[in-house]
Amino acid sequence: YPGDGRRDVWPCLRVRHRCQHLDGNGAVSRDALVFVGPIASVTLSRAVLEPGDVQQASSIQIKMLVDTGASKTVVDRGIAESLGLEPIRFEPMTGISHVPEECPIFFLSVAIGFTNGPRTTSMTFTSEMVGMSTPPTPRPFNGLLGRDFLRFVHLAYDGPAGHCDIVANPSDNMALYVHGAHTGHKRTQQKAVRKKSRR
Repeated sequence: YPGDGRRDVWPCLRVRHRCQHLDGNGAVSRDALVFVGPIASVTLSRAVLEPGDVQQASSIQIKMLVDTGASKTVVDRGIAESLGLEPIRFEPMTGISHVPEECPIFFLSVAIGFTNGPRTTSMTFTSEMVGMSTPPTPRPFNGLLGRDFLRFVHLAYDGPAGHCDIVANPSDNMALYVHGAHTGHKRTQQKAVRKKSRR
């Protein structure tokens, strides 16, 4: 996977999540991609650490803006709280106003669907995410997909075509677990737990 310090050679077959805006006639709007940005449809839920947790976790479908300028993934605080979550801590964060603000940190999972013709799969990204206050002016999205998520995928921004693709390498385990300074795949984490239990 990208971001682990190795040079990866990706196979030709890839899966993608297309971010595009349609106008009232169902045509792709290139202007909306410029003025709004690429928006992904995702499922936000309580942190999913084990496969069996998927059915038990509360979830909600939201829109998230792909934002290469955000170092961390951000969600509206009210949506995180609607899932019954409480902050694990508060941290000072600086936005476009450059004024530090104490923001709640939530432990959440974001699932995003990928397709390639008949092939479908999904990636679940579990990490600490920043809760930001809901702005008074309505927006067409409820959060930002930051670089902590984007480090695992490729972005293909096609301005003339009016869409942006989030491209991933298909695998049998597209579950990403990020916590603090540690980054790894769920399968690696599970192996480590099994080794500890044997000791």
